[in-house]
Amino acid sequence: MNTNERREKVAQMSKSIFQYCLSRTSSYQESEDLSQEIMLKLFESVENLRDEKAFYGFVWRTADNILKSWYRNKDKRTTAELDDTVSDGSWEALEEQAELDEQLRLMTRELSLLSSNYRRVMVAYYIDGLSVKDISARFSLSQSMVKYLLFQSRKRVKEGITMERTFGEYSYNPVKLDWRWLTAPIRDYNGLHFSSIQQNILMACYYDKQNEEQLSLQLGVPTAYLEDELKNLAEYELLTEKNGFYLTNVIINTERAMTERFQAKADLLKEAAGKIRDFFEKNEGEIRSIGFYGSDMPVNSLKWLVLARVMRAFYEKLDDELYKELPDPETCPYARLFLIEQEEAPKGNNYDPLMMYQETEQGQLLYYWIRFNSPRFCRISDVQANVLTMLPSAQPGTENDKMICTELIDMGCAVKAGDAVKPNYPHFTSDRFKQLCDLIEPLAQELFRGALDRVEITKKITQEHTPERFQPCIQDMIGTQMGEEMSDITRLLVEDSWLVPWTGMNPTNIIVTKQA
Repeated sequence: MNTNERREKVAQMSKSIFQYCLSRTSSYQESEDLSQEIMLKLFESVENLRDEKAFYGFVWRTADNILKSWYRNKDKRTTAELDDTVSDGSWEALEEQAELDEQLRLMTRELSLLSSNYRRVMVAYYIDGLSVKDISARFSLSQSMVKYLLFQSRKRVKEGITMERTFGEYSYNPVKLDWRWLTAPIRDYNGLHFSSIQQNILMACYYDKQNEEQLSLQLGVPTAYLEDELKNLAEYELLTEKNGFYLTNVIINTERAMTERFQAKADLLKEAAGKIRDFFEKNEGEIRSIGFYGSDMPVNSLKWLVLARVMRAFYEKLDDELYKELPDPETCPYARLFLIEQEEAPKGNNYDPLMMYQETEQGQLLYYWIRFNSPRFCRISDVQANVLTMLPSAQPGTENDKMICTELIDMGCAVKAGDAVKPNYPHFTSDRFKQLCDLIEPLAQELFRGALDRVEITKKITQEHTPERFQPCIQDMIGTQMGEEMSDITRLLVEDSWLVPWTGMNPTNIIVTKQA
């Protein structure tokens, strides 16, 4: 072999060299560094090899020498300096100690992966020093069951030590899930922790059933820390358990599914966004001429107001069409509550709107909140809402009303204007609000008809990403998936720089009163 052929042969051994290093160190990072150092040394010196039959011996002798050097340097860092009086046998002693440390690390790793029944018996016997009889009494198990659990535990630990364990993606790239309700919640979830561990348990068990040991590897979390989380999820029926295996019992709208739906409809959604732009450019003057409070707001703010009203009108029509009646919780209990995978800023659910309304004595508050503009949704009490919707026609007269106005100003719902307090939301009387709704109705109808044409695309992709056990609920959930289009259209308008974050008055929340 010439030098290039030898180097190619060395390159082919890179995985074996890495595994050799990994088996003799306690760190994945250190193994990578060591294997790279060995490979570099081999590339530099392999041209001096004269006997082809000695190739493999040369490779492993080089690796062994570099490993010994690593032990020497590690010992200097962690204990004390070594001088020339150290005997040659000290390296063998260091290697033996390193092997013992590695065995201990592997045993600890395997113990952390055991499910609760096996682990507690192992800990009681080997760490607490209890006898089989004492363990039997402590855990209310028969002595034969204790012996069986110890036998199986030892077997699993022994087998696991020889295995290369790879932690799953959720151990370094955890997901974030958020609640959504199609209807009012059918139970109180206040006692649910819904920690990051629980969210990733639900994601890990969504497509495939997992036991405690598998979840431990998927999440990179010892089984001891999973037990209470699993119990809490099962208590709230978000997780089912059968023969030690867990399955998620709630629909998850995954980021991958949302991305694929957007990509499949991107051109059509860009057309819809273009229609909103064209409508605004054509009708800005007429919208301002309605004469509502706030009609002199900046152009960008008025765009947000129009977008919020168009999106709400369009989606209400779509919602009425797809949900002529709400899903029956008896036939599809999953459709009432579901989880959505959140993506961090700047994309994803930063544009996902929260639509609500609040009835007051003077009229109503219409909310259309988007995280892109405000990181926190400002929900006010009914008493505060009554005072806020009073402000267009009257000022606070009582000390209590004045105190509430101060609270509204602090929350950004009202502003001080000289001696008066004014709402920080656009205000429409009912007749002027009807003028705005009549003006945007043709556009809302056009967007609604276009959305109906996209329902089948949405349904098909949703089916591909939904586990078999939830397939009967897809029709009930399709309206929710179609609602993503409001977020998608908003994002397209922002990315096109047609919209930027608004300042000053909040244009997407509206006050509608019965009279001026």
